[in-house]
Amino acid sequence: MAGWIKTQYDDIKGNAKWALLAALWWLVVTFGKKMLQQIPNIPGWLIWAILSLLSLVVFVWLAKSARVSRVSTSSSLQIAPQRPSAFPSLSALQGQPPQVSFDAREHFRLAYYSPLTAEIENNIKIAAEQNQPDDHEAFYARFIGVGLLAYLHDTTWWVIFKSQLLMLTELNRRNGVMALSDARAYYDRAVVDYPHIYTDYSFDQWLTYMTSQQLIIRHPTDMLEVTHRGRDLLRYLAHWGRDANAKAG
Repeated sequence: MAGWIKTQYDDIKGNAKWALLAALWWLVVTFGKKMLQQIPNIPGWLIWAILSLLSLVVFVWLAKSARVSRVSTSSSLQIAPQRPSAFPSLSALQGQPPQVSFDAREHFRLAYYSPLTAEIENNIKIAAEQNQPDDHEAFYARFIGVGLLAYLHDTTWWVIFKSQLLMLTELNRRNGVMALSDARAYYDRAVVDYPHIYTDYSFDQWLTYMTSQQLIIRHPTDMLEVTHRGRDLLRYLAHWGRDANAKAG
């Protein structure tokens, strides 16, 4: 009976902690955004970058005191098999083996470390135990997969120009193929609408950004083709309700 009461108390305490985290995060985003918007000429992407950093600080501060009791294991305990993703991988769709060439030793040798790094590592282990105690590896893989792709798409969203997004959207609408001259029309229109941005930004630079980010392919015939990453960026932006017309350029 005493053990049951302790379990219930720990659950209530844990839920209260995450409820407090949600409340603090809401306060940071709501009032922090209003305060930042009072700064003259501050870009929208910088506001969200600052808010994201503040949210991380709140999370680390609150999760620092978390303690998770490890589930005792025995020789008869069987680890549940890893559940596959609900979506097929890109390499599977292309009928190719995964292209993995990650040198972890070199990556960690050159990486930047701080007390925040150790704190986040510990918090991720706690989150894995709380959310998927029978398969930590699957939790880590999904957490990294979702987070890394979101970071890549968010970085593109902060940097890409409105004209490039509009061209990419139209390219996708045309079954993924467009003539180079049709794409040039989006650049020419942006030069007129935003002359201060395009003073030293040529059409070749405008197009090279799209190809370097692997959003489109430029064929020798001067036909453009949208890539899987380009289509995925558009789906990601639609998922979060981001509108290309809200951007400049």
